[in-house]
Amino acid sequence: MWRYIDLRIIILGGGSIGGSVAKELSSEENDVVVIDNNNDHLEEIKNKEGIVTILGNASSPDTLADAGLNNESLLLCLTDSEETNLLASIVGKEQFNVGKIICRLKGSDYKEVALKIAPFVDYFINPEDLITEEIRSLLHHPGSLEILDFAEGKIKLVSVYAKPSGILVGRQIKELKNDLPDYETRIPAIYRNDELIIPSGDTTILEGDEVFFIADEKHIEDVTKELQKLEEKYRNIYIAGAGNIGKSLAKKINSEFNIKVIEKDAETSELASEHLDNVLILNADAADQEFLATEAIQDCDVFVAVTQDDETNVLCSLMAKKLGAKKTITIINKEAYFDLVGKNELDIIISPVQITVSHLLKYIRRGSVSNIHKVKKGMAEAIELTVDESMKGLKDKTISDLSLTGNIDIPCVQRGDQVLMAHGTTEIHENDHLIVFYKSKEDLDLFYNKAR
Repeated sequence: MWRYIDLRIIILGGGSIGGSVAKELSSEENDVVVIDNNNDHLEEIKNKEGIVTILGNASSPDTLADAGLNNESLLLCLTDSEETNLLASIVGKEQFNVGKIICRLKGSDYKEVALKIAPFVDYFINPEDLITEEIRSLLHHPGSLEILDFAEGKIKLVSVYAKPSGILVGRQIKELKNDLPDYETRIPAIYRNDELIIPSGDTTILEGDEVFFIADEKHIEDVTKELQKLEEKYRNIYIAGAGNIGKSLAKKINSEFNIKVIEKDAETSELASEHLDNVLILNADAADQEFLATEAIQDCDVFVAVTQDDETNVLCSLMAKKLGAKKTITIINKEAYFDLVGKNELDIIISPVQITVSHLLKYIRRGSVSNIHKVKKGMAEAIELTVDESMKGLKDKTISDLSLTGNIDIPCVQRGDQVLMAHGTTEIHENDHLIVFYKSKEDLDLFYNKAR
């Protein structure tokens, strides 16, 4: 059985992020312990096989000792409290000599502190920064539903809707290469009727399919333009929510777009105004239909809902769409809400939990894994790994030699500065970076067995 790592994993914080990570890691038969001072958080995961829960202070040496923390453990400090995460990191390294520590930070207030305690932490993770960058990337690529980076941004996996205005609808995948003579691309997945398909060359693309394609970063815009009618560049952006994410996003895109920020809380509005120059901050309820109607919402190219409340995000996005906003990007934390809104109601839904878990896993998975992304609520994963000594079984083999199942695909290879779209005849060399797309971990297990 393929595993992440063979050591005890101690997770501090059993909330949305910590709980999701715990479920993910326990599914791989790992020894997982979750510590939280909120019993409600633990109730949701305590009956999950492979997870031990402890109610207590996550930064207490006694509690950490009770959890079995030692120098061979992995410590994930994922609580909502930066103070707790930072203190636990120091305790973990100083008193327990923990092998690997990952510390979650929120906002920018703790960046200077983080630098001071860097010797105690192996990796820092800031979910808000990850979400901000995701939204920023989508704003720069009109028409894209999801953009995933590999090879330090040199390779991108992008999803788009198949529309009659493009070349996708009604075509077999093998036919598309004739329409793209100047750019190579691969389609490793199609999302259709709530099912993720890993297609073959004979698969016909239907209207409404969400099509994932992978290509060299410098060709992404051109390929997108060929596959579907490229939307006009966005100009007017409305941001609902001036918390850490909304404030960070507005600051990063201020020079590139016309921005309005809507924030219900007066104190938060005032604080945002102090940090954002030349950005219009409106102290109002983004879920108030009368207010939205007075704000020329029909001129809005993208309405971005990033408040801390899922219901507010969904409601104000639906209202903005109804009043004429051309596109919506909506943050939803609770998984239950995903099934309540369809793709025709909200354009792009972003899961902070999925983004954060994906980012965390690249530090946890075994072997030379440099990137991992969950796709469509975890229906599949795309992973980037390096062909090193642990994968000597792949060296000098062609992809056809591997006899991969229909649930796993290698669509792309990075070799030095080259980005190669992979085919059956593509030969795998030492130090190649492989992008592997798979639906089940069982298929990945088989792949690793062949790689040894």
